[in-house]
Amino acid sequence: MNKVVIHPQPPQHRTPYSPGVLVKGGKLLFIAGMTALPLYHKHPHDPEELKIPEDIKEQTRRAFNNIKLVLNAVGGDFKNIVSMRRYLTRIEEQDQVNEVMWEIFGDDLPTTTTVEVKSLVVREARVELEAIAVV
Repeated sequence: MNKVVIHPQPPQHRTPYSPGVLVKGGKLLFIAGMTALPLYHKHPHDPEELKIPEDIKEQTRRAFNNIKLVLNAVGGDFKNIVSMRRYLTRIEEQDQVNEVMWEIFGDDLPTTTTVEVKSLVVREARVELEAIAVV
């Protein structure tokens, strides 16, 4: 895969996303929205199985760990991600989510859309991450 980050003009500030990513070659992998919940869990939900940490950074790390499981299943890693959607129940926590993204991606960030939502799959979940990767 050949991936080039597109900046239509020189960036004046460090941002938690890339304005555009041009990809040549590879196959698209669409990754479902992931929260801090276990990748596989019972349905209907078992409250004992669905305990997640309150800390938004830890929830974000766990969601990324679930994404990593999917990427690894096809021989990929975080560098293969070209686009993400981030759903937050508290938009004011986006800076903490950004910090985790920088830990994971450094400055090689995917395009990103951030949306505030009323709630996620369980009330305790405050972040859900969806990704598109090229592998």
